[in-house]
Amino acid sequence: MRHLRLLATIFISATSLLLGSQPSWSQQAEPDATKQRPLALIYRGPAGCDGCSETVAEVLKGSRYDFRIEYVGPKDKPINADTLSRATLYIQPGGGDDVEAAAKDIGQDSVAAVRSFVQKGGRYLGICMGAYLAGSPGFELIEGSPGSYVGRPGSLVKDDKDTVTPVIWRDKKRWVYYQDGNILPKKGATVLAVYPNHDIAAAVYSFGKGRVGLVGPHPEADQSWYDEFDLKDPDGLDTDLALDLLDTTMK
Repeated sequence: MRHLRLLATIFISATSLLLGSQPSWSQQAEPDATKQRPLALIYRGPAGCDGCSETVAEVLKGSRYDFRIEYVGPKDKPINADTLSRATLYIQPGGGDDVEAAAKDIGQDSVAAVRSFVQKGGRYLGICMGAYLAGSPGFELIEGSPGSYVGRPGSLVKDDKDTVTPVIWRDKKRWVYYQDGNILPKKGATVLAVYPNHDIAAAVYSFGKGRVGLVGPHPEADQSWYDEFDLKDPDGLDTDLALDLLDTTMK
């Protein structure tokens, strides 16, 4: 009996030693996929303005999502289903004043890929031209097409020159950088901000399983934008508003 106990003790000790030499699943070198940093794709190309993509990237770096950032476009990574399949967020920044030309520059196949990405649960963030492109012509992620705030009844902006204009963002008056930004459709809108005439300046929409965050002005603008046109924002830079739009879109 004592002999059997001794053998049992030796067997248990050897087994424990062998098991103890193997790392547990939590100790494996394989990365935990659930902890991988989310990927944000930012368009950079002829449909966007010089420096706008990089300015948005700086805002993302200050967000709470710890994004990996990659640029997509004709000189960067292609905008296709494969590239988008790795992403959580696609951003279309500001650009010129020709929506049809911008949509053409992005390309029909890329437009279709982004639309499918959002429909399946991806997030789209559009700023100024990026908001125009959320309608038609463009990605057709919202019902209706955004129009310009310039010259609207009650608008404080009379031309397309770079300027600063007030908006009411979550019931608080704020001044933001503006250059021919849009008003957004009411249908389906979760409104974040309106212009003083009550036209919608920033809102989030649903499209399929995804979400679409749009803004007409430029809350992402850094100090260099103001300096270039000798402008001053009475209440300072508006990165917090850009982050609010991002957070609402990501929910």
